[in-house]
Amino acid sequence: MLPRTKMKTKKILEKDDIDELELDLNEEDLIREHVKVVGKKGGYANRCSLIQTVLGDDVDYIPPPSQPLNNNYCSESEASSRVDLSMMPEDDDSEEDEAAPILTKQKISKARDAKYIAELPGIVPPPMETRTIQKPVRKQVAHSRILHTSHATAAMATDPNNDWPELTALIYPQQQRVISLTAQTQTIQRVLHEAINLAIGLAIFQNGFAPTAQQLADSKNSIMLAATKFELPEIVYRFERDDLYARHLITYVTGRVGHMRGKVKDAAQELVPSMYGIHQIPIENDARKSFVANLLSKMNFIFPRTNVAESSSICTNEPYRHPAIIAVMRKYFFSGHKSLGRRFHDTFSSSVNSDDSKEIPRAMLGIVVVAIFAALKEWREGCDQRMTQDFVSAEFSDEYDLHMSLIQSKIHKEDGSGKLKYHALMSWLYHEVRIGEGSNIKASSDKMPELDFDGMDG
Repeated sequence: MLPRTKMKTKKILEKDDIDELELDLNEEDLIREHVKVVGKKGGYANRCSLIQTVLGDDVDYIPPPSQPLNNNYCSESEASSRVDLSMMPEDDDSEEDEAAPILTKQKISKARDAKYIAELPGIVPPPMETRTIQKPVRKQVAHSRILHTSHATAAMATDPNNDWPELTALIYPQQQRVISLTAQTQTIQRVLHEAINLAIGLAIFQNGFAPTAQQLADSKNSIMLAATKFELPEIVYRFERDDLYARHLITYVTGRVGHMRGKVKDAAQELVPSMYGIHQIPIENDARKSFVANLLSKMNFIFPRTNVAESSSICTNEPYRHPAIIAVMRKYFFSGHKSLGRRFHDTFSSSVNSDDSKEIPRAMLGIVVVAIFAALKEWREGCDQRMTQDFVSAEFSDEYDLHMSLIQSKIHKEDGSGKLKYHALMSWLYHEVRIGEGSNIKASSDKMPELDFDGMDG
């Protein structure tokens, strides 16, 4: 009987297999197994070499045949006789696990020895253990391969700029929801700057608090016009077909229009307390609270007063001529050589043929008036300090609509009969914010005010 010995099998790798591993696999991390496929009849004519790597689902392990053993060695299974144990993982105590040789009864000449041997139990080979690669190892190897070979590929696959002209590349946000203007290429920055100017122009000359759908449409049109102006058909082409690309650009431009309104509100917060004399009214007995409430009631804050503390001193024939309106408008729209008023100088025009004096557009006036309204509301509790409130477009659009309705129905008139009075008001405002220092009259919305239309200039 031959003792069991460990057989060593050389690893056979075909050249094509080696090239594939070098290109696709991490040899240090992967576990390879060399197996030989055995023919149906147990012969050796159908052997071939292959590399078995564990990266996905379980695979069948086909044990390679060992060297032919002595015919005296018998086992219960032909397959077990063909297992090359050198291919299996070794145990730390493998030497102690060596199978004991099979003992068979022999002829014993001496009765004592025969009796002794007869009492020995027959020892059969223990069942062979087949080691398999555990799933945790397989998952670890697979994960290692992905990290090693697929990280760059995955990053490229998820890059939204793939398959689009490099000129159109957009740096998408990482954590924040809105793109960063300074992170973009010079081409994209140029388009966005122009689109922002156009969108703001639509807001101050057409509708300062347009519905959300209209704001998005205005931003979209502004981007298209900007790209067309700079002769960038690649951006136009992608903008019309890449929804993610268009959504980020539109969101940014729309946000900048909202930022413009917020800056007007900041100017109003700074000027309102002094322009309306809020700090002159005592806090005691809710005097300041009542004073602010009166300003907000019936749009009283749009009229100048001859006496800051007297509500009866309102000049109802001078709507929108309160010094605060002029001051806020001048501060944000007409201060500095880069102001919007200077930028859109050629866009200001007259609404009548008889006089070419430029007018403040009603949309710009509406933005300023709503900003003042929001700033006054922060003082409605009558406290020593204002209670800051977010200036959200959706929350103040109704106030804006009220003023647009007042201007159209009470000043300009639906039939156009008040167009001269409308022109007189708007051209006066333009003159004041551009040249004059405002009115010398000392002065400090839920319903339309009592407007003295007949007493208006014009």
